[in-house]
Amino acid sequence: MMIPVISDTNPVDGDTGIRPVGIRAEFFDFHDRSRGSLLPAEIRGAIDRGRFVWLDVDVALIEKGSIEATLPPHVCPGVDFRQLINDHAKRRSPSPDALRRTDRVLQLTFLGGATCAPDDPGERLDVVIGEGFLVTVHWGPNEVLEAVHRHYGHDFEQHAATPSFLLYELCNEQVEQFLAVKTRLEDEVEDTRRSLADEVDQPAFAAVASVSGKLLTLRRRALPVRRALEELTSRKTVLVSEATLTYLTGMIHSLERLLSDIAADREILETALNLSLTVMSHRTNQTMNRLAVVSTIFLPLTFICGVYGMNFEAMPEVDWAHGYIYFWILSACITAGGFVFLRRTRLL
Repeated sequence: MMIPVISDTNPVDGDTGIRPVGIRAEFFDFHDRSRGSLLPAEIRGAIDRGRFVWLDVDVALIEKGSIEATLPPHVCPGVDFRQLINDHAKRRSPSPDALRRTDRVLQLTFLGGATCAPDDPGERLDVVIGEGFLVTVHWGPNEVLEAVHRHYGHDFEQHAATPSFLLYELCNEQVEQFLAVKTRLEDEVEDTRRSLADEVDQPAFAAVASVSGKLLTLRRRALPVRRALEELTSRKTVLVSEATLTYLTGMIHSLERLLSDIAADREILETALNLSLTVMSHRTNQTMNRLAVVSTIFLPLTFICGVYGMNFEAMPEVDWAHGYIYFWILSACITAGGFVFLRRTRLL
């Protein structure tokens, strides 16, 4: 089923005045610091006039063939947008290789998300950079893009000197999202550690498994980004300015600290769990020790009771006038002697 299109203006000829749903285009002119929205038919002309174009594609909304018509292969050489859109539509996990590069195009893939729950597939964002354009492809709302949209206009007017500022904005917001998730997970780690210190039960073990899984998911998402930035900064390209590469190097350090913190948090969880298991084992040993002490004291008493509980006629103690009292005296002596012996041997 074809998704309808909305019109910004009355079309003059072809689709010049029609903007497909799910495709957002904007130009940036770094000479006069101007920017504005574009229609798909105007993209090629804007690039030819030396303007930089940002094309944002929401795969959940676009109609089939819109992206190919907007950016034909000669505009983005070496980029298979049909396959890219297919991957998003089928919610496929991105390749572990987060950076793919040719002489004319860079393609990065980020996988983020506000949570790192095991059942959270994450928010995939593909970024394609070429001469005069940048394309972002995603499925539905994306928190990284929403954060960029909130302040990229001000950054463009105040600080941007080259088109690669958009790459910096996207990478920076992705790293900031990772750091925000890590901060929340640190609170969960501390809560879990305290719960393990208070009581070791099934819910506490489940909490440890949940938090540890989230930390591993965050690590799995951050590692490809770090590798991509390392490769990007190690091999210079005309598509990314020297200043941007310097800032990206700083993000690599932030990601390395993030990965170190994740390892430290997992170690804290492991240490807390091992300590809790040790405490639980100690408590079990104390209980078993008490039971052993009681058994040791009552074992001779049980033997005596077993002896005098036998049905033999020739048992002289049965005929003693004070046999019952003698039995209790003997039992008391055995109990007291066992108690003293256990105390002296520090078993009690």
